[in-house]
Amino acid sequence: MPKNKLDSTLFIRQLELRVNLGWRNAERKNEQAVLLDMYIQFSKPPQACETDKLDDTVCYAELIGEIRQQTAKRKYRLIEHLGAEIYQIAKACLPARSKLNVRITKYPKVDGLTGGVSFNYGDDCRWSF
Repeated sequence: MPKNKLDSTLFIRQLELRVNLGWRNAERKNEQAVLLDMYIQFSKPPQACETDKLDDTVCYAELIGEIRQQTAKRKYRLIEHLGAEIYQIAKACLPARSKLNVRITKYPKVDGLTGGVSFNYGDDCRWSF
């Protein structure tokens, strides 16, 4: 199989972010934990597959740091908006033609809601984590 036809995907799973999020002002006053899942599909495998060099791929620690830095500056009312913002932040850090999907999961205090609420946003939301 030719190298350019290989699939390569990076998953970032259940990254805890502390954000000011909530519809009501009182809810946004204090940071709360949300979970971030990201699915990054490269248009071609990163050169690091051959070189084993960090400079030849996406450094997920730097990507996570950028997301944390940017989201710490803001207050968000809805997970939809937070998901779209994270998509924009991450997309700017990825190689051209990479596909990206993000999922934000929040655990609101809603009676009987035990599994949280998730929102997917990205280039192809048909896949699942």
